Amino acid sequence: MMVRPSSSDPMRIDLSDRLIHLSKATTKESTTPRMDALENLISILTEKRLRGASGMIKGKYNCVCFSEAPIATLTHLLARPGQSGYKYQPYGITVEKQWLFEKGGRPVIYATDSEYVHLDPSLQYRFVKFDLRGPAPVDFTWEREWRILTEGLPIAPEEVTVVVPTRDAKEAIETHLGQVGHAAPWHFLVLSDLGVPIEPLDI
Repeated sequence: MMVRPSSSDPMRIDLSDRLIHLSKATTKESTTPRMDALENLISILTEKRLRGASGMIKGKYNCVCFSEAPIATLTHLLARPGQSGYKYQPYGITVEKQWLFEKGGRPVIYATDSEYVHLDPSLQYRFVKFDLRGPAPVDFTWEREWRILTEGLPIAPEEVTVVVPTRDAKEAIETHLGQVGHAAPWHFLVLSDLGVPIEPLDI
């Protein structure tokens, strides 16, 4: 699968034709967030499924979340905590925006709490709080989030690209999947090959 890192619209170099689901630690208290994120990615590849979750989603809707930010800006996504307070890690899955759209994925709706109640119930899963008033403004528009309402999103090797920080990480994942009987022809995108700065770690 060919990765197109930027939007097909030359006027929107800030966007991408692909969406990325980044893995993170299971808990904020984790002392090994990078390893936790790696284990979560291995689980995704083993199950061939992205699990829906309701954390930080108003109404507790189960969704799988993605970002529309291009790979070139990934350093900024990795450098700051998201809505949940978790820091994203350099492991994940990218999909074609068109593919997710056809399955029901949509951009979130950034709005105030008072506007949430005016949303049709069928749209409320897309709500993300956005409020610049007061001494503690809330603004997560930098995540450029998309969501799909689902308990789980099946994926196949030909439909996605696996994002890893280094070639060592790629080889470790492929070796592990082969050892446990879940080898598959996954296509990998190695961030270090693209010059994306990654904090050093064993894998």
